[in-house]
Amino acid sequence: MSKADTVEAMREIIASQKGSVLAEYRGLTVAEITRLRKKLREIDAEFKVVKNTLIRRASKDSGFSQLEEFFIGPTAIGFTAGDPVLLAKAMREYAVGNKKIRLKAGYFEGKVLSAKEIETLAEVPPRDVLLSRLVGGLASPITRMAQVLSGPIRKLAYGLQSIHDQKSKQVSA
Repeated sequence: MSKADTVEAMREIIASQKGSVLAEYRGLTVAEITRLRKKLREIDAEFKVVKNTLIRRASKDSGFSQLEEFFIGPTAIGFTAGDPVLLAKAMREYAVGNKKIRLKAGYFEGKVLSAKEIETLAEVPPRDVLLSRLVGGLASPITRMAQVLSGPIRKLAYGLQSIHDQKSKQVSA
């Protein structure tokens, strides 16, 4: 693959990504990188070792170029077209378990994040959990209101049933 092809492929990845994490990977073995790539593939993400000059060219004229100051030293980038929180979690977990990799920065929704902000993002529950909490929170007041409004009707029904039972006892007696 020529350098021009590599730059074009990186441009396509940058354009389609929803989130990315830059990392320094000094001393990682091929087996360790393969394990990380496999872990990231499970969450619809990929891990690319990139040449700094090529990623600079690929990111030119895009918001991703804001990360240019981090394109120094051995650079690898985790990209995802899926949930960026899952990428941040996976990269942080791997970095905690393997001191040869160090998170440098991230790029989410057009904003550059520091390594500290990536760690904070990694602590956020996944999107589906947040959505279920939101739906539960919205449904809770409606459920309570339905219970409150059904209370008088229920009491009326019990009262009418009680009167019916008393009348049936009088008629049968």
